[in-house]
Amino acid sequence: MFASRMALSTKMMVGVSIKDIQGATRAVRKAIDLAQPGDKIVALNIPKLVPEMMLSSMNDPGDATEETFAALANLPSRAGANMQAQIKEAAEAEMKKLGKEIAIDYKVTQPSGDVKSGLLAACKAEGASMLFLGPGVGGNGSIPPFAVAHAKGLTVCIVRDHIE
Repeated sequence: MFASRMALSTKMMVGVSIKDIQGATRAVRKAIDLAQPGDKIVALNIPKLVPEMMLSSMNDPGDATEETFAALANLPSRAGANMQAQIKEAAEAEMKKLGKEIAIDYKVTQPSGDVKSGLLAACKAEGASMLFLGPGVGGNGSIPPFAVAHAKGLTVCIVRDHIE
């Protein structure tokens, strides 16, 4: 019985965005709600690459030290790690409320210039069969429609519970 359950276990990916923390929180709660024992959830944040415009706005980028450039490059990753802590709190509260114990990994990847394609590639690499996303700020995000249109072999669930 256990072997057949493990064969049927599902890997779920939750896209986590700094812009839509409320949507990401709802998405992880929905994933936990639908998860069964043996399922695994991966909460993933792919930070957007620091734009070159930011560097060009400096008076003289040549005067910047290596530490300055390293700090600028690591800002998105640090913000993603802080946001993951908020998502982790919400996930633990939801599991306690439902009386479930689901394995959840919290990951922050390297910054990317193409977050949309990177998210779908991460789903494929992780072997996820479901992707949960918030709808974006005010329900008008660009990642959910992209994921729905381009996901192959993946069920996409856009959680709009908090949008009226």
